[in-house]
Amino acid sequence: MLAESRSRCVLSKYFSMVERVWAAIILSTVFFGCGRSKEQSVPQYAVQELPGSVVEGRVQLLGAPPPPKRIQVAQDVDVCGTTREVYPVRVENGGVDDAVVWIDEIQRGKAFSFPPAQIDQKNCTYLPHVVLMQVGDVSITSQDPIPHSVHTHAQHHRDYNESMSSLQSDISLSFLQPDVISVRCDLHGWMQAYVVVAKNPYYAISENGGKYKLDGVPMGHYRLKVWSESLGASEQEIIVEAGKPTRADFILKSPTAQASGANQP
Repeated sequence: MLAESRSRCVLSKYFSMVERVWAAIILSTVFFGCGRSKEQSVPQYAVQELPGSVVEGRVQLLGAPPPPKRIQVAQDVDVCGTTREVYPVRVENGGVDDAVVWIDEIQRGKAFSFPPAQIDQKNCTYLPHVVLMQVGDVSITSQDPIPHSVHTHAQHHRDYNESMSSLQSDISLSFLQPDVISVRCDLHGWMQAYVVVAKNPYYAISENGGKYKLDGVPMGHYRLKVWSESLGASEQEIIVEAGKPTRADFILKSPTAQASGANQP
């Protein structure tokens, strides 16, 4: 009982309901700005064949990665294990993975080509951690033989709170306008994922050491943006010319680098 009580205290410290709601609101503001109610519409995107180029680069980490949060598991240990280590940032060879890079001013261009939007629950983990999708439905499945809950928080959509089990292992949630949605399991508080409903197809998730690539970007002058759940957001101006690749790298500071005022890797 003492171990269970301590575990619940740890979970409540890091994953309180208030924290979840504010995280979703802050993330939606970073991606889509403030002042828009859930009922208001957003500008429509039009598919149109336009000359375009590649924008690519790398999201790098400045400073030491934040340490993992170690959590003692109090229930479903046969599936979840006895302890969990939750890493605030995924870092590979100095690059930040699972960061979202995007351009949100583009209102016409290539067709959407994101992979099908799906989150799986396996060994008490949401996979993948970040999902990109166009307006529509995301499928959520579970391979675990234990109950889970799928609890979402967003600024521009209603919250879902769905139960899943071996009898209900597949559900579908609808998100009908651009937004960023935090997904949690109330039964296993370390489980977290994000769904980013994009305004246009010019979004990418960094991987393989922080690399990202945006294809077919129309000619123009844009603000290229990046967001990482634990490192915050940054942006820079870019000019895209037809047939000429554009290179744009980002440096995100770890908490230790922010505290020390470091500016160079």
